[in-house]
Amino acid sequence: MTTPKSEVITNFHTEFQSPTALDSSLENQFLLKAVADFELNLYEVNYDSTNETFNNDLNQIEKSALGKLMYKHYLSRERDRVLKLNNIVGKDIKLTSMADSKRTIMKTHEELELEIDKLFSRMKNNSFE
Repeated sequence: MTTPKSEVITNFHTEFQSPTALDSSLENQFLLKAVADFELNLYEVNYDSTNETFNNDLNQIEKSALGKLMYKHYLSRERDRVLKLNNIVGKDIKLTSMADSKRTIMKTHEELELEIDKLFSRMKNNSFE
């Protein structure tokens, strides 16, 4: 049985609330990066980008992990945007440290990284008995 990418995308959308919709091509890139991270750290999930499906039946833990990985890449992009916005210095304008947003987004990103690391360690097969 196969799993459609929409099930993973739904898990991604439950991670945050945004007033603006993301472009589907950007979501696809987040998904591809998430699949690469997942496969690098755990095992293959056999994503077919042509049919936009996973060639096996993903369980809820795998879908959730992929959604969190997508969110990590989304947060990395947001972090980059905030850092660039907060460090605008020009001849007539200077914007820095807007309402502590840099620290907040960095902390959120670090916490998500730790959560993903814990999830990966739980999903790995132990070799001891």
